[in-house]
Amino acid sequence: MKKIYLIGMSIVVLLLFGYFYHMQDKQIQHLSHQVEDLILQLNNSKENEKRLEEELSQTIMQLNKLRIKNTVPVAVKKANFIKMMVPPLNEVYDELKIQFLRIQEDIKEGNITEEIENLKEFYKVESNEELLYALKPHPKSIALAQAAMESAWGESRFFKEANNIFGVWSFNKNEPRIAANSQRGEKTIWLKKYASIKGAIKDYYIVLSRSAAFKEFRKLNYENPNPYLLVTKLDKYSEKKEAYGKALSSMIKFNNFTKYDDKEFIIEKDEPLSEVEKEEERKIEEKAIEENKEEITTSKQLQEDEKTQLKENENKEEISVKTEEKPEEKTKEETK
Repeated sequence: MKKIYLIGMSIVVLLLFGYFYHMQDKQIQHLSHQVEDLILQLNNSKENEKRLEEELSQTIMQLNKLRIKNTVPVAVKKANFIKMMVPPLNEVYDELKIQFLRIQEDIKEGNITEEIENLKEFYKVESNEELLYALKPHPKSIALAQAAMESAWGESRFFKEANNIFGVWSFNKNEPRIAANSQRGEKTIWLKKYASIKGAIKDYYIVLSRSAAFKEFRKLNYENPNPYLLVTKLDKYSEKKEAYGKALSSMIKFNNFTKYDDKEFIIEKDEPLSEVEKEEERKIEEKAIEENKEEITTSKQLQEDEKTQLKENENKEEISVKTEEKPEEKTKEETK
């Protein structure tokens, strides 16, 4: 009996072992199939990745070809900029020069006219000497260098959309202006919008002639109009400070901008640069233009001067309106 029981138990164990072996074998087969599928997917993924890389590479090549095709050579870009800038710059400069020489002659003759008094008020000066400092136009070479830098040779959005070639801010919501893409804190930056390039140039000369930040610049321009000395006094125009003047000096020298200057006022002439010097100046110019391409670099002091001037104008308008509205006092004859 015991022997039969042992035989029966042995048969049961064998059957169970066979069952579990069969189940394990199926599981192994299932896992093997899964591994094969994963390997297949991985291979397909690698093939797709390779295909996508090839497509991406071809697209980038086509894009670069289009960019090269549509990119205007630097020399052509500069030539177009000069062609666009010089005529209106000459007009503004000549108008300012004629006015300066006329007022200078009146002051010399002791003929202090009403026009002179009005100009003193406009330029916020008290003496005749300070007025002449303000009225004398600074070299065109400096204006060209600043215009090229602030507008990235006419490529900036501010120039294309608003003729704002010198990065001049606006604080008057009633004047034409455009918003910058960037902000200072939570405040929107606004830039003036001009009807023409000539209007922008004229306003630029007025800014430098009125702002308290450029007193030294105006005095030096009157006494010694050397563009390479004058640009050192423009550190307050930009947040870049001293580096701004150095970049302007390089642009003037590298592009030979002094050839556009008025020889009656200018005493400096560019000497030819060596190839090494040209390369050094070119790198400085390239860096300055790239940094200014999408940035607003006008200094806080210049912005404050603009704000102050706006407030002064608003106060004058307010006083003028109140004066006009003030009823005239009745005479004694009318009251009887």
